[in-house]
Amino acid sequence: PMARTVRKLGFEVAVGSSGTVSAVASLVIVARGETLPRTLNLFELSRDDVIACLDRVIDADTVEKRRALPGIDPSRADIILPGALILDETMAELGIENITVSDCALREGVLLDALEREQGSARHHLHDLRRRSVVHLGGLMDDDPEHSSHSAKLALRLFDELERLGLVDLGDQNRELLEASALLANVGLFVSHDKHHKHTYYVIRNSDHLAGFTDHEIELIALVARYHRKSAPRLSHPEFAALTHDQQQVVRALAGILRIAIALDRSHIAAVKKLRCRIDADPRRRLVVDAQAAAGADVTLELYTANERKGLLADVLGIPVAIR
Repeated sequence: PMARTVRKLGFEVAVGSSGTVSAVASLVIVARGETLPRTLNLFELSRDDVIACLDRVIDADTVEKRRALPGIDPSRADIILPGALILDETMAELGIENITVSDCALREGVLLDALEREQGSARHHLHDLRRRSVVHLGGLMDDDPEHSSHSAKLALRLFDELERLGLVDLGDQNRELLEASALLANVGLFVSHDKHHKHTYYVIRNSDHLAGFTDHEIELIALVARYHRKSAPRLSHPEFAALTHDQQQVVRALAGILRIAIALDRSHIAAVKKLRCRIDADPRRRLVVDAQAAAGADVTLELYTANERKGLLADVLGIPVAIR
């Protein structure tokens, strides 16, 4: 009956959760010669992936042989075959060509259902689950979240202005990653002030609090936050060098934006209320960032610091930058 209903109604996305799907995903990733990510969330399995995985599991015709399969959790060796068979047949019966892995499963669904029954319609927060998880992590480890929040607002404003002027074309997905990086840029201070940008990378990369992001997205957030100060991204940095060229350009652009945004709240008092960008062609083409001060605020320190930290963004854009 369920298969008939699914065929009648159709679907847009198929999501797989819990142990079997995660186990098959791990086997598929390792079979590709890739390193297992810290989280499998949003990893996509094709029907062909599942069939190929199932063939390898069948070929390993004892539990001991299955336990030795690269990428398998040894505790699942005795149940991976029936689980993979059911997954394969389910995809075949329901016409699923691709299935997306979810870190969340029945337990989280039960909790959300209980919350909805207790408080009424509570599932609205799932729409911004990712941002809420970022804010939660920041709240745990950032001793000045107001500064981080204001820096994030300025970063998004600068991002939007650069898009409006046609100087970058980064899209909404990278805008979201920029906001996350800005909100989390100072979580490393919880560990130590010295080299806190490096601690920030470690905290973000290894936190269990960031829900709804892929492993790759978490890596980009961590890198952008790591480069909010000190050294610019370099190929001598292993994590940065591991990215593709296009991904490296995204990190450089977002980090360049973030450096200026954080500098424009150097005093941590929201002295710069908002900003506006324009192209000035006299005497040569350059980007001018006009910072508007809050009532009665002195922004001398903010402007000096932002101009000191504009180099990365200028390199990304290929034109001089001035902050006034």
